[in-house]
Amino acid sequence: MLRMLTSFRWCRLAITAAVVLPGFGLHAAGTDFPAAVLATRPVAYYRLASNQGPSEVGPTTFKSVGGITSSSPGAPVGPNSSYANLNGRDGYILTTQSGGVGATASIMVWVNLATLPSQAGRFFYVAGESQSGNDLDLQFENDNALRFYTAAGGHLTYAPASATLVNHWHMIVATMDTASQTRVIYWDGKPVASDKGGGRTGKAGAFSIGASTVFGGRWFQGGMEEAALWDRALTAVEVASIYAAAKPVAGVSRSTPPGAGAFPTTAKVEVGENDGNMIPLKREEQIAILFLSAIQQIETECMSGSAKRACTLDQLMTSDASHSEHLKFDPKTDPNYTYTVVVNGTAWEANATPKTPGLLSFYFMQRSWPGSPLATYNHSGTARVIDTEIGNRSIEGDSFATR
Repeated sequence: MLRMLTSFRWCRLAITAAVVLPGFGLHAAGTDFPAAVLATRPVAYYRLASNQGPSEVGPTTFKSVGGITSSSPGAPVGPNSSYANLNGRDGYILTTQSGGVGATASIMVWVNLATLPSQAGRFFYVAGESQSGNDLDLQFENDNALRFYTAAGGHLTYAPASATLVNHWHMIVATMDTASQTRVIYWDGKPVASDKGGGRTGKAGAFSIGASTVFGGRWFQGGMEEAALWDRALTAVEVASIYAAAKPVAGVSRSTPPGAGAFPTTAKVEVGENDGNMIPLKREEQIAILFLSAIQQIETECMSGSAKRACTLDQLMTSDASHSEHLKFDPKTDPNYTYTVVVNGTAWEANATPKTPGLLSFYFMQRSWPGSPLATYNHSGTARVIDTEIGNRSIEGDSFATR
């Protein structure tokens, strides 16, 4: 890896290094994911690799209803993994499993959201046995929080970072024990929320996945697979063991760095003000800095090349006679920022403006060539030339500019 700490004003970034994707610890040799699930004795287990079929255990079956397609690759549960891709309008999965749980229960599903519930404007139902007055429902709601209902309205909540939801596979497990009055939500094998809300016994509804059979309009949008139901509360050790059996497959990771989305990079990014104080950055903000730094790098080549002028954003996406480098990724696919580039001769300015509150905005600018570039940031709104200046940047790893 190459580490570079430079004054932004005076130095053109030229950072290149191999992309190294994070490694993952695997479960004990010979234990695959379905075997790990079956070892915990679920009452029903639907892998959802096709539009219909039997449970991996017990006599029940499942079938797809409405807009669902079978797609791959799916969750990182082994090679040739396929999943149910739900359209968010009328697609869901209905099973012949009904009731089958009493004082204790557990639900598991791997999910990959195609969009946020807050953007879709509706709940995303994960799985459960809906029953008016005696819920067993697991769903994402309009604030993007995951909620587990086990009685008449009482629920347990976990709010994952929104940036980690879209286009990321996650294993969700929720458990209920009415005797100990304990509810737990597990996220990727770890307990993330618990309470003494308990719930009511005697669930009798139909087990459905991707939409409730009682509460309408809660269409899940995205990928789902490996759905299971237990008539007992799994322990933390059992949930961790199931998750540990997941095996990454080529091109699919079971956890992507927050905010990275479709941008596979392990680059470490740090920025500081002129007085040397470092600016804490979320991963989403680091991605924005990587894009703007790459834009600056390519603009330098555009202005010093044969064309002697700055390049538009469309020109930055491809190489031509004036510049051999181009952006490695399309900034329009960033779910967290909108990028704009304005050029005038050898002058250019670029903005990274957040799509949702809570993220810093950034502004990179160079008035002429040769000349000194400027970078600023702002806590809200669109960053401008008068905002707080960035004095230095440190990028360790790969660049978003490539040849």
